[in-house]
Amino acid sequence: MFHKFKQTFRLIKNRFSFGNYAYHYWFLPIQKNKIVVTAHEGRGYSDSPKYIIDELLDQHFDIVWLIQEGQETSLPAGIRPVRYGTKQALKELSTAKIWLDNCRKKYSPPKRKGQIYIQTWHSPLRLKKIEKDAEQQLPLAYLDRAKRDAKKCDYMLAGATFSRELYENAFWFQGEVLTTGTPRCDLFWKDTTAIRQRVADFFQVDVTTKFLLYAPTFRKEASLSVYLQEFTDLKRALQTRFGSDWKIFVRLHPNIASLAKELVYDSNVLSATDYPDMQELIATSDMLITDYSSCMFDMAIAGKKTILYTPDLTTYLRTERSLYFDIEELPFPIAITVESLVQEIHQFDEAVYQQNMQKFYEQTGLFEKGTAAIAIATKIKALCR
Repeated sequence: MFHKFKQTFRLIKNRFSFGNYAYHYWFLPIQKNKIVVTAHEGRGYSDSPKYIIDELLDQHFDIVWLIQEGQETSLPAGIRPVRYGTKQALKELSTAKIWLDNCRKKYSPPKRKGQIYIQTWHSPLRLKKIEKDAEQQLPLAYLDRAKRDAKKCDYMLAGATFSRELYENAFWFQGEVLTTGTPRCDLFWKDTTAIRQRVADFFQVDVTTKFLLYAPTFRKEASLSVYLQEFTDLKRALQTRFGSDWKIFVRLHPNIASLAKELVYDSNVLSATDYPDMQELIATSDMLITDYSSCMFDMAIAGKKTILYTPDLTTYLRTERSLYFDIEELPFPIAITVESLVQEIHQFDEAVYQQNMQKFYEQTGLFEKGTAAIAIATKIKALCR
């Protein structure tokens, strides 16, 4: 009981000590050409906000990106970096016409009349239950932030009928859901030759290399105990089944990115946790192995191979998060041991996989077309007139 009281007191204290400071800037005018952007709480230039802003860089907007220290070099020319979570960030938000984010805002001022908040969210589809649907499994502080953030939000973006209904019913959201698709997934409709070369150059490997992307989600205990850490057998299976030389990208979830240094890498196992854009890794990779991460759906939208490795499925469902789909009914092969994972690679049937994917697209009402970023950029220009 005392712990819960302390948590509630800290929540209220932080809310008012930071948020009320923003009233200092209410005498300043709202600048109709200013857009303030955040992605993953300041962790670089990425996700759907990146692809929307790419369409606006030459449109004479004052674009401010709220970013953590050391991440400024990821920003292209034409964007003003401002340190995430600072008083200057509050000032920029207080005077911007447009707020653009992909997560619940941790630090934000009271929203002023005339300001527009566009929430892209950070997945086209979801496996893990979230927001109101996971209210008993989420921290009190997060729930408070989510409910306050929802009241400020004017628009959300959906890539499928499933997602639109989720935002309308589970996000405490009263605004408009735009069925544009997911801006970060537009990349999969484009020629990615230059991106593949950029990724190969970054990791100093040959551009003809094939890549397996291993990208598991986080656990509350924040440990590496259930993750793959030895990839020799997987590499051998990939080369036997599909030919060519394969290398493995290992990318941890942002919530546990600090643990990446505890893993062992070599010339075949490459640390990709700090690579600035997950979508570029997906566009470059030929296969994904994940567990409960929504990146499985991005890979599916890209039309590429995915296998689920879920050694802790029973424990995960009991202690971590419930799921929107029966995992056994998803279109992805599933393995619960390393041995069965290797076997799934050896017996991977591309034709059956694509048939199952098509059924899943129809089931979820997918309406990705590769035009979402342009649609939202056009919307922003109209709102700023």
